[in-house]
Amino acid sequence: MNKGWMTFAVVAAAGLVHAAMQPIAGTNVVGFVEIAAPAAKNTIIAVPFEACMQAGVSGKLGDLVSTYGLTGHSSDAALADQLVVLTVDGGSPAYYYYYNDAEDGWTAITTEQIMPDGSKKTLTPPAASAFDVARGQGFWIKRAAGSGSTVYVQGQVSETKQATAIGEGLNLISYAALESFDLNAIDWTGAAGASGISASTDRILVSKGDGSYYTTYHYYTGGSKTEFNGKWVSTTGTIALPAANIPAGQGFWYLRRSGNGAFTFKPDGE
Repeated sequence: MNKGWMTFAVVAAAGLVHAAMQPIAGTNVVGFVEIAAPAAKNTIIAVPFEACMQAGVSGKLGDLVSTYGLTGHSSDAALADQLVVLTVDGGSPAYYYYYNDAEDGWTAITTEQIMPDGSKKTLTPPAASAFDVARGQGFWIKRAAGSGSTVYVQGQVSETKQATAIGEGLNLISYAALESFDLNAIDWTGAAGASGISASTDRILVSKGDGSYYTTYHYYTGGSKTEFNGKWVSTTGTIALPAANIPAGQGFWYLRRSGNGAFTFKPDGE
């Protein structure tokens, strides 16, 4: 598999001694990934890292996404790059929005959500510096017109295997590896499928970058076409090659069909 563009830094004693201060020694590996995120488009960003200097702890949204090279504005959120996170508010799915304030960085945007009964619910996100985003999740970046074409995600490289909860309905997730990957080259134990495409078949939707998606369907183990067992296919007869090679740092949608229950995505096995 092709490596994504990645820079590592090892925290060690070298270069950190100043005057009579004690050196800081450690083996924490941190780094950043450069992800293609074109201007005036929405891109699903992966979360491949955890919090720096805190092994096993989720990173904060405000620390994860660097504002370097991004478009900011001091007062108008519509003119700045934004982050959009799918979360749960009061027991219901909701989107939290943040914009790149030119002075203060990622700043929460208060929005209103239209409820099924027609009423409006005010959503007040926590500060980006206090909002946990777990490794293996995904979120959107909305680029303002005229802004750059890349975004940098940063944090500490985890030494543990990924375990991401998948519940019924839409899940915005990612593979936490720092390299491009094939959907059919990682472990999907727990995914639900059938020998054909039906209402019970789990689906993965991968953005093409132009507002449209590749849709793939899980062919369950035990189907008549044994060469497709446990694979993601674009039809009942074609392995999902067009959508399989997903760049490092890109997230995707997982649609867990109703009635299939929840499972834990462990792409690298137990």
